[in-house]
Amino acid sequence: MASGCPWERAAAAGEEEALRKLLVRLRNVQERKRPETVVQTLSDMLELAARQSGKGRPPPYLFYNNCIIILQMGWSLLCKLIEICPSTLQNIALKDVGKDWEVLGVHQQILKMLTVHKGNVNLSVIGLKALNLLLMSDVIAFLLLEEEVDVFSLVFNAMHTFPKNEEIQQHGCKALYKLFEKVPEEQLTEFVESKDHMIILEVFKEFPEKEEVILPALYSLHSLAGPSNNVEVLMSGNVRFYNVIVEMMKNFPNSETVQEVCCCLLHKLTVGNFFNILVLHKVPEVIVKAVKMYSENAKLQAAALSCLALLTETIFLNRDLEERKEEEEEEKLCWLEACYRALELHRKNTDVLESACWALKNLFLYQRSLHEKIGDGDNQFPIDRAVMLSMLMHSSSKEVFQAAAGTLAILSQQNVNIRKTLLAKGIHMNVLDIMRKHPHSPDVAESACRILNHVFEGSFPHLDIMTVAASEVVKAMRKHEKSLSVQLEALRVLLHFMMPGNSSRNMGDAAFTLTVKVIKSQCLLEGTHSLVLGALNRFIGNPSIQRCGLKLLTSVAECTGALEILTQQGATDTVLHTLQMYPDEQDIQSLGLSLLLFLITRKSLCIATMHVLATVLVSTLRRFKEVTEIQMHGFHAVLTILGFSPCFAKLLIHESFDTVIFYQMSMCFTNQRDRQFQSLCCKCFAKIAENDDLKNMMLEKACIEYNSIMAECLLLLGADINKKTKTSSLIYQVCEKGNNPKLVELLLANGAREQDIRSALTISIKRGDSQIISLLLKKLSLDVANSSICLGGFGIGRLEPSWLIPLFPDKLTPPRRQNAGSALARMVLKYQMKNISEDRSAACSDLNFTEDGVDKNYDWNFISDPLVDTVFPSSDDIDSEGSEGSVFRKKKSNSIAVADLHGRELAFQRGSPTLTRHSYSVGPGSDYEPLVKQRRKLMPSDDSLHLRSSDSLSSLISEKECIKSLDLSSNELENIDAISQNSSLTSHLEHLDKLELHQNALTNIPEQLCENLKCLTYLDLHSNRFTSFPIYLLKMNCIAYLDISRNDIGPSFALDPHLRCPTLKQLNLSYNQLMGIPEFLANIAENLEQLLLEGNKISCLSSPMSLKELKILNISKNNISSLAENVLMGCTKLELFNARMNALDTVPDLSSSITTLKLSQNCFNKVPETILLLPHLRSVDLSQNKIVSLPGPVHWKSLNLRELLFNHNQIGVLDLSEKACAWSRLEKLHLSNNKLKELSKYILIC
Repeated sequence: MASGCPWERAAAAGEEEALRKLLVRLRNVQERKRPETVVQTLSDMLELAARQSGKGRPPPYLFYNNCIIILQMGWSLLCKLIEICPSTLQNIALKDVGKDWEVLGVHQQILKMLTVHKGNVNLSVIGLKALNLLLMSDVIAFLLLEEEVDVFSLVFNAMHTFPKNEEIQQHGCKALYKLFEKVPEEQLTEFVESKDHMIILEVFKEFPEKEEVILPALYSLHSLAGPSNNVEVLMSGNVRFYNVIVEMMKNFPNSETVQEVCCCLLHKLTVGNFFNILVLHKVPEVIVKAVKMYSENAKLQAAALSCLALLTETIFLNRDLEERKEEEEEEKLCWLEACYRALELHRKNTDVLESACWALKNLFLYQRSLHEKIGDGDNQFPIDRAVMLSMLMHSSSKEVFQAAAGTLAILSQQNVNIRKTLLAKGIHMNVLDIMRKHPHSPDVAESACRILNHVFEGSFPHLDIMTVAASEVVKAMRKHEKSLSVQLEALRVLLHFMMPGNSSRNMGDAAFTLTVKVIKSQCLLEGTHSLVLGALNRFIGNPSIQRCGLKLLTSVAECTGALEILTQQGATDTVLHTLQMYPDEQDIQSLGLSLLLFLITRKSLCIATMHVLATVLVSTLRRFKEVTEIQMHGFHAVLTILGFSPCFAKLLIHESFDTVIFYQMSMCFTNQRDRQFQSLCCKCFAKIAENDDLKNMMLEKACIEYNSIMAECLLLLGADINKKTKTSSLIYQVCEKGNNPKLVELLLANGAREQDIRSALTISIKRGDSQIISLLLKKLSLDVANSSICLGGFGIGRLEPSWLIPLFPDKLTPPRRQNAGSALARMVLKYQMKNISEDRSAACSDLNFTEDGVDKNYDWNFISDPLVDTVFPSSDDIDSEGSEGSVFRKKKSNSIAVADLHGRELAFQRGSPTLTRHSYSVGPGSDYEPLVKQRRKLMPSDDSLHLRSSDSLSSLISEKECIKSLDLSSNELENIDAISQNSSLTSHLEHLDKLELHQNALTNIPEQLCENLKCLTYLDLHSNRFTSFPIYLLKMNCIAYLDISRNDIGPSFALDPHLRCPTLKQLNLSYNQLMGIPEFLANIAENLEQLLLEGNKISCLSSPMSLKELKILNISKNNISSLAENVLMGCTKLELFNARMNALDTVPDLSSSITTLKLSQNCFNKVPETILLLPHLRSVDLSQNKIVSLPGPVHWKSLNLRELLFNHNQIGVLDLSEKACAWSRLEKLHLSNNKLKELSKYILIC
């Protein structure tokens, strides 16, 4: 202004002079001038300051004064000076020169003033205003924050003290905003935790219509919303800050500044992941309105579109739950249009472009039909062009590229035309260029690979393009090997080139194949396989990478030399690890197994690898038993490894592979598997079944699983049913589970041991499996040769008709047709024979032992079998040895294996035990020719076997048509009523000749049963619990032997005098409670030959017995002291009389036919005369009596004496002087324990 007019210069000079004088007057304040003078001076200076615009002079040191009006005027003057001349702040921002009040700095003076006069509204207003101006200086702001006095507390206190003062609230919020921007996040978190932010929120309640107050409050909250913890507090509880923001946006729709700061605040809240709350409270609606109204505000557009991008998923998910409205489509188009306008209006603003692209990307992602609105046609938006332009204009911006690439990737995926358009414009080349610009950015690499993945979908680019693209992608993989997302997207791009789908073909087959081969070779040369293996190992937890990686490795493995490279780099272990990590992922398992087929070689196999292979293969095959593709891959792998190492079979069985193969074979029998897979199953099974131990283990598993088909097949192949198992026998295990009589029958027919059958019977009886019990009993008891059933000693406890009926042979059962197990065994043997011939051909090529040689030397005869034709149709390789679908049978020169197999089949059909197995099994290392010769000796031809079997069986049935003997003894039976009431069993019982029921717990025998036993001659009931004699036993037509001893019958029982039982020959009533001989016995059983009454309680016999045919009478071990003279007169044929262990001292007249007398342990003191007169006597036992004299030979009438037992008597003299030669035939003479002192010399003559 020095260059102005002269009068202007003069006026300026005058103002300078006036200012100088005022400053001099102001300095005199410290000398205690009157306050009125100071006030006037400050007033003049304010007036002067208003006239001087832009001029400033360093003010004097501020001073302390207790006069409120002076302070008010002074701080007002300072505020005016700062507003006029901002450089004033630099002059007053001095360092602290002491603690004396007179020399305090301006920052200290403002704090003191706000502290001392916090109750004065005017000073609080001017103080907060001054504080706002001072905070414009970073130096003063720093000094304020460093002071001991908390400036935040002063501001909050002023706002809290004067909540309705508009100026205080306005200046307070402004000051807080500036202070919040200068403190760390930790301190901002403390403010919210102490609920200081509630003072700011009160501003919205007190001044909802005051924009000048609301705006600084929004700014201050924007700063507070920085830390995530604060966002959570602001969104929760009673605060619900989002409602305040929405309300402000609705109250000030025309305030661009309010809309801007509100959108920025909502962006911060949205980043806090409170999506659902924001959407439910209509936040997207106010955002869309703001975006539409203020499309040229870049900051608002960036914040608002970012919010929409983040909220898109929640918006559409909530709409899916609600009823759709027609207006929604228009709203979506407005949103789409808003994004397009943002791209067009803010082409140079990367923040807006980035936000718009992300918003579009998510919008297309969740509104899949929206891509139809994109294009150059009517009512369409060329958004693809705008996004691509944004990407190219800001190729140096990684963020813009990521967002744009994501949007274009979604559009390419959804719209084929857009995809073609982008390819035509060379989007792929632009993407590759941007990848080169940002080689160190994993985000760029990921986005680039993703868009390449989508734009190449369904197309097969030119070889040059694929070569360049593949090279760049491989570089990205190598550069960002630790980035999961980069590796995944890169693998997907490479898959388009190396494994293109059929829809990608746009050239001839030859050219297409050659192109793919070139790409594969290039990738192999560039080390793609190493990168893929690295990704598979590093990101084992990501299934998508595993899928892509396995596909690429499978593709690379087709290149020449690739397998060896992959094996050396540990591809086998990698694939196994992947299979272990994802046992339930079907596609991963299928890919992994198919790749293993390439990788498994003889060199790559070690014991550790085979252990893992066995575990993985069996686990996968069991889990996906219905997925034919996985089963094919798995069985191919198994067969391959078995070819390299036969010991792998043991590892497989240890992992329960037998369960897998059993199930698949059963599926073959139900025609649920194709021919190729059937053949594959048979090959694997044949390979494993070459080992005898494994056959036995598989047999055990087949029994556990109730698989009778596989069990029969294994038995026919030579498995040993009696091989020791870990727990119980096989038949016991089967019976313990129960409900499978077919399998039990199979095991019984194959030679189960008797002790095992008995234990199986015990558990079956506990379970009550009638059919199985009958099978076991039949095996243990049925003796067809002797027409008997012997169930004695089984201790079965009870008896059911259903158990007994199957034991009785029915009509001749025709031989069984060949079943599935037999057919399978023949097919397995066929594969084994081929394996043997191939091994022999390799080892003994000079002997020309080939497959043709086998066929030539061992004349196979194929017999068509519909079952095998159906289940095992011939394949193109193995089964071509004979007529299609046939089962082969040997002629007289049969090989061992087939002859042995046929012999076992016949044995099964006859129900007899099988032949010895192990000597005839064919396996690795067996001596083929010697076994053939041995088998020819042991095994006749099939025709002779069949003939002899049928002839012998038919003759047996014709000779002995029914069972004659039934032994049910020692079974703890309490009753047998059930068998007497079953009509089916009656027809068999009526043919019985012998029935043994002794040693049970019977109290009676059913009369109906006795009536049914029409041919019974022998009935043993001893050792039961009868208390009375069943009279109807004597009514049986043919009964000859009746033993009812050792019961509890007595003391007597009455017989019907009119009853007749002429067939009864022997009656045993020993060891009961009888006190006499049953009355009328002689009339009823007139032909009785033996009567046994030993061990009863008979004291005397007074009535004549009159049993004319009686030959044996045993009344020993009773209490008999006397016998009537005529008691034995009618027993003219009595030969043996046993009355030992009674109290007899004499005997009645005896029949002359008696040959044996047993009278020991009685009370005889001499030999009765009637005994001496018996002419045919051969044996006499009078030991343990009281006889004092033994009559010499001259007194005995019988000349046939063989035994004289007189030990333990009181004999003192033996006279042999007369006729000693009469005892010349004597064989026993017992005289021990008597009173003899010497023997006669004539003893030598005897």
